[in-house]
Amino acid sequence: MGIFSRIFGAGGGEQPAPERDEQAAAPDGGYDVADVYRGLREQVLGLAGDPSFQADGPIALLMETGYPGAVVSLVAIADGTTSLYFSNGGGVIGAGTHDAVRAASARLLEAAAASAEQMAPAAACPLPALGQVRFHLLAADGIRAAEAPEQDLGHNRHPLSPLFHLAHAVIAAIREHTPDGG
Repeated sequence: MGIFSRIFGAGGGEQPAPERDEQAAAPDGGYDVADVYRGLREQVLGLAGDPSFQADGPIALLMETGYPGAVVSLVAIADGTTSLYFSNGGGVIGAGTHDAVRAASARLLEAAAASAEQMAPAAACPLPALGQVRFHLLAADGIRAAEAPEQDLGHNRHPLSPLFHLAHAVIAAIREHTPDGG
């Protein structure tokens, strides 16, 4: 089973997605958002401007993609921490312990630094709309963000397409190095 199939609770894995409550209000862009996801996401976004976190370049990159029912968030942090979170509560945490994942994440952060001028300062960090990809680049001076249609990024019709493809190389490395192959 593919890693994204876990968005809907299918397949085994590290943290299976909880059942969805179709009657519950979806406060974040129409998605069900688990408390654990919200907490992890806030921790990552809180790294921006944190004087205790030292990095020569970006502190982290958060790439979020809106799918039916959930957002998939790839997190790459300068200390090598790499995770994949699903807004409905599933995910893979701590994938950066694998050398291949750590190396792919380092390449992603290097490219993110070179792409910073293509992102605007962000006062808020909303989840992306369905079919959209939102990049959040965290640095000592705050957060920069950009959003584009997933199709445009995937088909190299956007200036941030190279960053999108490097992020997917990180996801592929995570899939390859997780116990069940993602």
